[in-house]
Amino acid sequence: MHRFDSEAAVADFVRRCGARGQPVHAVGSGTKLLHAPLPPADAEILALRGLDRITSHEPGDLVVTVQCGARLSDLQAQLAAHRQWLPVDPPYAEATIGGILATNSSGPRRFGYGTMRDHLIGLRVVDGRGVVTRSGGRVVKNVTGYDLHKLHIGAFGTLGVVTEANFKVRPLPPVAAALVFQTESFEAAHALLLEVYGLPLGPVALEAVDGAAIVGVEGSEAVVERHVRDLRRLGRAFEVRDGEEVWSAMRDLPRDAVRIRIGARPHDLPALVPGGLRRRAHAGNGIARVDLAPAPDLPARIAEWRARAEARGGYVVVESAPAGLPERDRLPWGVPQNRLAGAIRERWDPGVVLNRGRMAV
Repeated sequence: MHRFDSEAAVADFVRRCGARGQPVHAVGSGTKLLHAPLPPADAEILALRGLDRITSHEPGDLVVTVQCGARLSDLQAQLAAHRQWLPVDPPYAEATIGGILATNSSGPRRFGYGTMRDHLIGLRVVDGRGVVTRSGGRVVKNVTGYDLHKLHIGAFGTLGVVTEANFKVRPLPPVAAALVFQTESFEAAHALLLEVYGLPLGPVALEAVDGAAIVGVEGSEAVVERHVRDLRRLGRAFEVRDGEEVWSAMRDLPRDAVRIRIGARPHDLPALVPGGLRRRAHAGNGIARVDLAPAPDLPARIAEWRARAEARGGYVVVESAPAGLPERDRLPWGVPQNRLAGAIRERWDPGVVLNRGRMAV
């Protein structure tokens, strides 16, 4: 494992590996290792946790610049000192900025705040030739043109090693609440949340978790009180809990199960979600996740669910799986790269050096 604490050292390392065709696997805290096909056994491991500095923060402009190896939790702690935050809540408390960007990871409050894509305004990246490039900027208003930095979001590091990112941030909401309804089933929870979705309210999260429906509400006390008052008119009992505690309790994911992700129109979603160890849905976004026990017939079962979802305009992919799962690489990890994505990689990483095999091909 090779550890560096500067962008120049990372670029030099990638350049030398590329010159001899040696694959490089970039890693931060390692939380996303199980979220894709495993790297080649002969890959050189590039550890990026040493790039962990917050290099610039302008509270008055609501912008921050942070290196890729910094943990999101550490960034949030520094921003909180100024009553600000980066409004994302992906899984794993120890996840790094680079890992979250590479996997486009998100959490319950993406319904209200969006994903990393919505807050990113610029990147510094080392491509597969060891060349440092910059796109976007450090201010919210940039020149018109393509947001090239956003191509790296969800690319699993195959287009470049992110070394530094610029984000727009937001003031911390004064109150964060989670209104928890107990229901008789996952389907009933999802139906209740779709009813809430149709109301003239502004929740930041609509989460169905097995037999519970959770409505996230954030803002002033008056905003939260209005949501509580209006939702009581539904005639269903619910409990008001601290939002941060609820979302934190839901953050970590099981590492001994196969997790699949289903996407569809919100009203179609319940019919496409199979039974499992745990079922969960971002009801307002049309995304569900199911944890399944490893089994020999799992690839065939997933193929059936995938065909059913595609018939309704949706999709089914595997999001994570244990490292030792038999035929793990044969699982449907994602959609194949299209011709444009292949052309971009050929330009930025012609030797296919970076994170080889981590994206579906």
